[in-house]
Amino acid sequence: MVTDLPGHVVEQRRDGRKTVLLHRSMAVIGDDRIEIKSARGTVILPLIGLLVSFAIGWFMVDRGPALPFWLLVILLLVLIILVPVSVMGLVGALVGADVVIDRRKGSATWQQGYLGMGIGTRELVPFAKIDHLEICIEGDQPDRWHDLPDDLRQFSLILVKKSGKRLPICNVPVPAYGQEDGMDRTLAVGQAVAAMTGARLDLPAGWELVEIDLETGQPVTKPAGERPRPRRKRHDRSR
Repeated sequence: MVTDLPGHVVEQRRDGRKTVLLHRSMAVIGDDRIEIKSARGTVILPLIGLLVSFAIGWFMVDRGPALPFWLLVILLLVLIILVPVSVMGLVGALVGADVVIDRRKGSATWQQGYLGMGIGTRELVPFAKIDHLEICIEGDQPDRWHDLPDDLRQFSLILVKKSGKRLPICNVPVPAYGQEDGMDRTLAVGQAVAAMTGARLDLPAGWELVEIDLETGQPVTKPAGERPRPRRKRHDRSR
């Protein structure tokens, strides 16, 4: 279990696990299990669907005898589609997960998405078949429009199998001015996955880990014989 994850991107849960917020998802990190699952806010749409279904059902019961037959058929078809989709979406948002890394099973599992409730297995990778992990960044190269870099950066944590197949674990898009925060969040998840799987973690070219002083935000060095000042591990763009 990784214990030195950066505190400014990690939240401690009551059950002892840690949470890292990503893009419309979150990483829940425990001693023997890491889950990439939907963010809490994704329950809103399924709940709205269930409320609409309840309203339609109440309307059909209350006004049914006075409604034309064709309208009843349309409302019934809407309920047939809306109710199961909303229920599956709610279950997926509450208990489902897109990616599960399990130490006890010794494998990483990619599960089905929205309609699959994040339960059915789509890809299973034993730890022994993992070659390495790597963090990729998009949008920092001036090659898209008039040699100007994008205003957005997307950091991706990728699992690379020994066969060469690449499987995305999580994505974190951020504005260009907040790219350090995007890297911090991606790196925190990457460190946790690397510690659990035993795979190495590769950073993008031009990035390196440095120690930053908590008070000044500047890289620090430890003089010989001097007690170190409070600091945390993070990274910075090399110049």
